[in-house]
Amino acid sequence: MHPILIAGAALVGLPILLHLIMKQEPKRLTFPAFRFLTQKLKTNQRKLRVRHLILLALRMLLIALFCLALYQPTLKSDRLNIRGEQPVATVLVVDTSPSMGFVANDKTRLDEARRRVLEFLDELPDKSPVAVVTTDDPGGGYWQDLADARKLVEQLDQPRGGGQPVTAALAQAYRLLSAVEARDGDGGEALPKLVAVFTDRAAASWDPGRADDLKKLRDAVPDPKPAHAVVDVGADAAVNVGLTGAEMKPQVVTAGQPAPVTVTVAAAGPPDLPPFEAVVLAKLDGSDKVADRKLVKMRYGQSQAVTFEFRGLKPGLHQVQFELESRDKLMFDNFRFLTFKVGEAKRVLTVTDDPKAALYWQAGLGARRDLFTAVAVTPAAVRTAEGGRTVVDLPDPEKPGGKPLEQDLQEFDVVCLLSVETPNRPAGNTLWDKLRSYVLGGGKLVVIPGDRAPPEEYAAGGDLMPATLKEVVDTGKVGRPLPDQLPSGSGWPAARPGKNGVTWFLDDKVVQHPMLRPFQEWRAKGNVDVVKFPRVAWRYWAVDKAPEGAVVVRYHDAEKEADRSPAVLERGVADPKEPGKVRGRVVLLTTKLEPTDVTDEGKNWHNYWASETSWGAVFPWLVCRYLAGDVADANFNFPAGQVVTVPLPKGGVPRGKRVVISGPGIPSAESLLDVGDRQTELPVGPPKTNQPGNFKLEVDADALKWRDGFSLNVPAEEGALEKVPAEAVEDLTGKGTVFPLDKGVKLRDVIPVILDQPVDLFPWLLILVLLLLAAEGVVANRFYRRVR
Repeated sequence: MHPILIAGAALVGLPILLHLIMKQEPKRLTFPAFRFLTQKLKTNQRKLRVRHLILLALRMLLIALFCLALYQPTLKSDRLNIRGEQPVATVLVVDTSPSMGFVANDKTRLDEARRRVLEFLDELPDKSPVAVVTTDDPGGGYWQDLADARKLVEQLDQPRGGGQPVTAALAQAYRLLSAVEARDGDGGEALPKLVAVFTDRAAASWDPGRADDLKKLRDAVPDPKPAHAVVDVGADAAVNVGLTGAEMKPQVVTAGQPAPVTVTVAAAGPPDLPPFEAVVLAKLDGSDKVADRKLVKMRYGQSQAVTFEFRGLKPGLHQVQFELESRDKLMFDNFRFLTFKVGEAKRVLTVTDDPKAALYWQAGLGARRDLFTAVAVTPAAVRTAEGGRTVVDLPDPEKPGGKPLEQDLQEFDVVCLLSVETPNRPAGNTLWDKLRSYVLGGGKLVVIPGDRAPPEEYAAGGDLMPATLKEVVDTGKVGRPLPDQLPSGSGWPAARPGKNGVTWFLDDKVVQHPMLRPFQEWRAKGNVDVVKFPRVAWRYWAVDKAPEGAVVVRYHDAEKEADRSPAVLERGVADPKEPGKVRGRVVLLTTKLEPTDVTDEGKNWHNYWASETSWGAVFPWLVCRYLAGDVADANFNFPAGQVVTVPLPKGGVPRGKRVVISGPGIPSAESLLDVGDRQTELPVGPPKTNQPGNFKLEVDADALKWRDGFSLNVPAEEGALEKVPAEAVEDLTGKGTVFPLDKGVKLRDVIPVILDQPVDLFPWLLILVLLLLAAEGVVANRFYRRVR
């Protein structure tokens, strides 16, 4: 028991002791009418005893109430509607995920949650600090008063894609409560804390993997620990038909080829329901006209894939909106969006002193006309035009011998410098200077020196080159010993003796590089000629690797890795103004690639162009595919809510121009995006990417016409409306804290323990003590005056 109550119980006996001490014995008088006096005495004694007991009871009650007042008791009662006025530090977690768009009783679950939150705010005591955290911004939330919280909640008018589970918002709720310093008055006790969650309890809203971390955050909240209420506004036994996927691989198709897209339709509901039919519509490039339609027959609890094929599309960006012809109660998954491109072949420019030297290189690229368009020019064709632009004079295919066509160098995906003897000329405007602006603008460069290349000419490109040239190594004359057999990578072809030329050294580590990754698949097949019959090199340039350079693959010409000569090197080139940001990339091949019949000595450097294998086509494809980007790696489709990085055109956006973005949820006032000089990528993130749909980015300037885009979709699991078990939630929030609400049930009727704050009885008891003290004084004075 409380010490005050124990002391009070002891003091209650004090009036009894005083009463016994002050008790007066009646006087004995002799009176003639003794019988009458005896009867009168008995009557008076009964009256005195009653008055004594009344006075005794008053004094005992007075002391008891005084002790009770010191204990400062509180009282709450739903029946009496007695509610406290003590503020409560409250964090409201509102689930705004797409599944909250499900319609039941003519309201979305978010509309119902908003109504319940506003009802809850009406019940909170005045001056309660409130923070509102939503799942689309789980790291947000700040303390505010009830009026401001109400305004914020009223703005939650539609679900938002790209959010996090409720568990992520709960983590922020605990962090807010850990930092709150709200107290009841100046220096008073800390306010009680409350976390109220409003959710449909869909499976995607709860991440069970975070339970342990959330418990640690909950327990770290300073006393008093927070109470919890999880208000379930979800629909039971919900039935839903939706589009859960629209996939296309690769997302870039060659011009003239069909573009196949696989769309998945899923139906959630009891499997004993009768089968149904659904029609999927496809609308292309923003048109309201239906480009194609597919009929799907299925049962609930199943999913089915249908394939659309789009033909005769022009090169460029294309966007599709797939939709169900008949809408259901969950709107967001009635739609699915997809962006893809019909690709023009990557443009490769080869700069060489003699176009005949590029004959085999060009033929290798020409073997994949679906991927590359290759053209060769001399260094004189690369010049500086008005305004400082670097342009290339290309022959007009329609007018041979006529005026050349001027093409901006930045429009080429890859530039190859092949067997150019003097790239450091003419003075003041060298080829290196022109290539430097190209690479810093995001361009990709391949350097292939010939056998007559003066090392000092290539040293002038030192800020671009992955290595500096030293001398030509002849494996038949090399001074260091080359054993007949060198160790090879596990499972890879054995090395060739040095006198017969050297192969690349390939092992499982080396082929992890993106350029060489296709070797993994080729080796697994076991019958690919470039793996079974590796090509060899007899001569190559010895190089000193630059600190910024990296070796892609080495020759198999030594036992130790450090002693092996580099065959391919690369370097990411950063802008001097932004040293940590790579803009362009340069690849260096250390063996020449010109045909033998144009060399002075007529001596082979390698057998790459031999017809026994396909290496003559594979090698250029490996290099240019890596630099220009593999269409298999292209991706224009992302989950809603994440940051999407869009590559800008090489050379950047003209100064003073901005990128215009259009898409759902982007107001015109926020449609202009600023870009910096030589910026190569444009990140687009929330809140612009919160809504699913097709998005376009454009630059319309005299010097640049550019258009790109991407699509955002809500993750398919958001359409799964099965509820997470209440026990899983209550493992964190406490038993009995999940409250399912029906349409007509009032919030205060199901969670009164949270809404009812106790009433402090101290001031009322103190007033009652004073009143009893006055009453005791009046009664005692009248009693003792009569006794005397």
